Amino acid sequence: MIEIDGSYGEGGGQLLRYSVALAALLRKELRVYNIRAKRSNPGLRPQHLNAVKLIANLVGAEVEGLRVGSTEIVFKPKRRPRGGRYEADIGTAGSISLFLQATLPVLLSASGEVFLRIRGGTNVKWSPPIQYMQNVLLPLLSGFGVKAEINVERLGFYPRGGGIVSVRASPSYPLKPVRLDRFSEIKGIWGLIYIANLPRHIAERQAASARRALEEAGYGRYIREFKIDSKTPAIGAGTGTVLWAVTDVGILGGDSLGERGKRSEVVGREAAEKLIAALRSKASVDVHALDNVVIYMALAEGKSVVYAPELTSHAKTAMDLCRWITGARFNVEKGNGWVKMEAEGIGFRPS
Repeated sequence: MIEIDGSYGEGGGQLLRYSVALAALLRKELRVYNIRAKRSNPGLRPQHLNAVKLIANLVGAEVEGLRVGSTEIVFKPKRRPRGGRYEADIGTAGSISLFLQATLPVLLSASGEVFLRIRGGTNVKWSPPIQYMQNVLLPLLSGFGVKAEINVERLGFYPRGGGIVSVRASPSYPLKPVRLDRFSEIKGIWGLIYIANLPRHIAERQAASARRALEEAGYGRYIREFKIDSKTPAIGAGTGTVLWAVTDVGILGGDSLGERGKRSEVVGREAAEKLIAALRSKASVDVHALDNVVIYMALAEGKSVVYAPELTSHAKTAMDLCRWITGARFNVEKGNGWVKMEAEGIGFRPS
């Protein structure tokens, strides 16, 4: 049985999500203890519990300790996931994006196409917005051979949640390795400003502020289109900005979430500054994407290479965890304003 100390590294929910996903794929029994021990409210929260529940349902797992507040679980997967339709309700404004971080690698291993409908938070603090998942992460993952699409039916903001996201995933293993070197050309910059149940001028000010910041940094000539989405249905009021730059090797993103008391101009500028920092590093992926691609690098067939602006504690934790559980080999090289991550994947094939 694999044993993982949930307080390792940054000690958050990511450790649990990745551990359970990898155990389900490799059909290994798993014990995770000290779950979220470093958080002010340790133990399983609803978004973690529901991700484990769905994965357990997919692989027919026996699970001990599956309740809110639990600091230890034992997970015993039994079979390969089956294609079909599934539902998940996080029950709060818990992040759908982080839920997908755990569940998508497992969905891709099913014996047939999977359709999953999730209720929860689409745009919440401490999590990539769902629009980032659609416009940055999924295109990057397609390079590995991932076959999936995300559709937003309804936005859901803190504290009510209630967003609805549907995911369609097709069998995708074995994954191909990727080689994403530092970029030499920017092909264009796009933006999406989403707004619900608030005046449209808030979104317009975000767009203008983001555009101004990019122009001041010397990237104005690459701007192609900024769209305002005010039509997607939503529970509650909310807004934010997601920007992305397509380069000759990959896609870089930057985002910012609106909050009560936070000026629209600050929201737009924050998203632009994150993108500008990634562009200046000449990286192939941004820091959020690195957190997410590590597991795919570990599972792919052969050697993958990506460059990011920095190695965050989240990415290091994910890398260490993937190494322990899968046996994939990783190497990190740090340069002036960038890090290079190499992985020799295990060539995972579901059986």
